[in-house]
Amino acid sequence: MLFASIPDSRTILGKNIMKLANFLAFIVVAGASAAIGYFVGTDMGNKSDPTMEIVAEAAPKDPTDAVVATVNGEEIRDSDVLKVYESLPDQYRQAPFAMIKAQLVEQMVSMRIIQTAAEAENFNTQAEFTDRVSEVQRQLLQEYYLQKKIDEAVTEEALKAEYTKMTADFVSEDEVKARHILLKEEDQAKDIISKLDAGGDFVALAKEHSTGPSGPQGGDLGYFAKGRMVPEFSEVAFKLEKGGYSKEPVKSQFGWHIILVEDRRATEAPAFDGMRKQLKESLSNQTVTVLLEGLRAKAVVNIITAEEAKSDDKSDEKEAAPAAEKKED
Repeated sequence: MLFASIPDSRTILGKNIMKLANFLAFIVVAGASAAIGYFVGTDMGNKSDPTMEIVAEAAPKDPTDAVVATVNGEEIRDSDVLKVYESLPDQYRQAPFAMIKAQLVEQMVSMRIIQTAAEAENFNTQAEFTDRVSEVQRQLLQEYYLQKKIDEAVTEEALKAEYTKMTADFVSEDEVKARHILLKEEDQAKDIISKLDAGGDFVALAKEHSTGPSGPQGGDLGYFAKGRMVPEFSEVAFKLEKGGYSKEPVKSQFGWHIILVEDRRATEAPAFDGMRKQLKESLSNQTVTVLLEGLRAKAVVNIITAEEAKSDDKSDEKEAAPAAEKKED
């Protein structure tokens, strides 16, 4: 008061046959398996799509990467399970990897079994599936490209330079840490000041008598700059010494205040480490914006509006009419 002014039918089916955690793992494994399959050159029967020609060489086996399961002779390794775990949303990674590893292995086994069954019935060559594959692969390629460009641009040196730029205009200002006791009547405020003069505890008196929302917290207002409070309040608060309280009630539109200043400080620019996440987001957005502007400048783009489409349709109809009449003659 003192401040101056894609679920679909498959998802539904999945929810009916397994618990939420299992279902999420199921989906993650499916997505991870699909992405890996597309990018290592799995033949989906759509050779007309040039993006389907992406091929990656198989990585050499790590002898320390233990096999945790086999499905029809195909290995699932410890590293495969770890990748699935790392792709889970944050709330599901609160559980240690060792705790849910067995559950993830079971889900990966199930997925391999389903994949084998689908391939045996040639689902991987059906047009509806290959169309989905092409679309997903295009999206993955776009995301992969952007992420690589962001990783190249968002270096430690770039983050520090962005930090310097963002904090260059920072101006330090004074802040006080204060408490207050808010009362409806001046006489009540004077009575509380008398109790403070006699050695009364400010926090206890605030909890007992203050009518403000901060009363239960002992009137604690935290740190604030001068402009954040109503002028009458700020004027007195910023004149008080550390540890001092107002000897006369302070009137504002909210009532009568008794103010205690517990600390004073000058604000400082936020630390680099505290801004790291914000800096990364800012630089990432800048990188994508500049990259896209450059790519669009080189591309041939023709966006057809609804009005233009209608106009073209009418032109086609006019051209077709004389031809039809000539044929009838």
